[in-house]
Amino acid sequence: MRIGEIIAQYRKEHNLSLRAFAERTGISRSYINTIENDVDNTRAITINKIGQLAKGMNMTSDELLDIMDEETPVNVSGFNHTAARSALPPGAFPIPDLSGLKKIPILGSSACGLPIEAIRSYDYIQVNSALRADFALFAEGKSMTGAGIMDGSMVFFRETEAVNNGEIAAVTVDNSTTIKRFYQYGETVILRACNPEFDDQEYSGDELMGIHVFGKAVACMTGLN
Repeated sequence: MRIGEIIAQYRKEHNLSLRAFAERTGISRSYINTIENDVDNTRAITINKIGQLAKGMNMTSDELLDIMDEETPVNVSGFNHTAARSALPPGAFPIPDLSGLKKIPILGSSACGLPIEAIRSYDYIQVNSALRADFALFAEGKSMTGAGIMDGSMVFFRETEAVNNGEIAAVTVDNSTTIKRFYQYGETVILRACNPEFDDQEYSGDELMGIHVFGKAVACMTGLN
């Protein structure tokens, strides 16, 4: 169910106006109205907003996520977190409350251009436990900027061996790793950039033996480098 539908249904069942619900959540009426009317389920919801909305409906973030459409885009930008990465400048982020956090491995770097070898560094980042991700990769290159994935972005993935056409995936190509929109048509796989300056990467026949999906992108955090 879309998060907007969940909110609208809750307000109807409890006879709550937009104003009353906004006061309960600490979120503006205009934001809630926008979410309720996002019929295509395309507006990204921050982890913090999910927590506020859940509290307004007398449930936990996990309970809300369980009934939300899994395709709802989740944006972790602005969430208080710590990362095991020396490149982060001191004091870049406030010290978080570690309750309700989980550790996600950072598997290294992945190209947003031609595939490059992934650096399996196995650092970790602590994120809100509501973020349904299994691992993260640092993006390199500019081919996915149209999807908000910039050079240096941290992209979070749910581990999977299959994605739907058009979804952003972590893909190995002959033991190297890339982040692209994935399409498969019969015996042809297309890895497509989100930047018109980059050409499609097309594979077929025996080349498919070296193509493996290992993650579906679920969130992106920019501005780390």
